[in-house]
Order: sequence, then structure tokens, then C-alpha cells
Amino acid sequence: MTALLPQLADQETAALVDVETEFARRAAGVKPWSIAEYLDAIESVHTRFNRFRHFQQKQVA
Repeated sequence: MTALLPQLADQETAALVDVETEFARRAAGVKPWSIAEYLDAIESVHTRFNRFRHFQQKQVA
């Protein structure tokens, strides 16, 4: 269990970097993300990984 949470944190950080990269790529394009779309993407990553953490903790209990 203890090894899974740091690994999950690394994966969450990588997912956030992917969102940042996509935001930068889209900023140079024809239809950049609005701030709301960017924040929604960030929130989606956090929500997804919070669910993963919840299920990991539930399996251990």
C-alpha cells in the first residue's frame, strides 16, 4: 500500500504536466483553451486520482 501512493502521486504529476503541455500547444493554435477549460482539465485530473486513492484505501481496509 505505501508503495502505491507515491507511485500514484508521480502519475498524477505526470498527468498534470500533460495538461500543461496541451494547454501550451493549444495556446499557439487557432482555438486555445479558455481559462475555464484549463481549470476543468486540472480539476478532472485531481478528481480522477482522488478516486484512485479512495479505492486503494478501501481495498486495504
